[in-house]
Amino acid sequence: MTAVADLNLASAIELAMASEKEAEAFYRRAADASADPRGKSMFRQLADFENSHYLNLQRLRDQLGGAPFDGYAGTAFLPEKPAAAPVALSDLQIKSDTEAIALAITAEKKAREAYLNLEKQAVSPVVKNMFAKLAAEEELHRKVLEDQFYALSNQGHWIWGE
Repeated sequence: MTAVADLNLASAIELAMASEKEAEAFYRRAADASADPRGKSMFRQLADFENSHYLNLQRLRDQLGGAPFDGYAGTAFLPEKPAAAPVALSDLQIKSDTEAIALAITAEKKAREAYLNLEKQAVSPVVKNMFAKLAAEEELHRKVLEDQFYALSNQGHWIWGE
């Protein structure tokens, strides 16, 4: 990779890292605000995902121009077994959670697009693979969030872990 390409990739990685930190903070706030343990669990796992993305982007950034990047294995959701029946939520609690989810869905779509663009820019197959995995994970996050949005909007409770 040329010095200019490395510089452009480094700048893009810095932006992605900042976005991942913002997403992590958003999900931690959403976890704190959710009245349902299932909502708290899902938002916390999403925050952990975003932190993992940040740390792996940081590894990639730190290795640009130095040692070869050894890749990204990906991150998976932890299996969740609901401890209890869904919590009965008030209309206000449902509205609060669905608003947070709607914002998150939009952010996950943007993150996926950003990673697909970075994948196109990357020269190294290992780096391309990392960005492809990150894009796939953001797409998975979007789908999970949409499922929860649907359940909250139509059934009035979280289905996370079912």
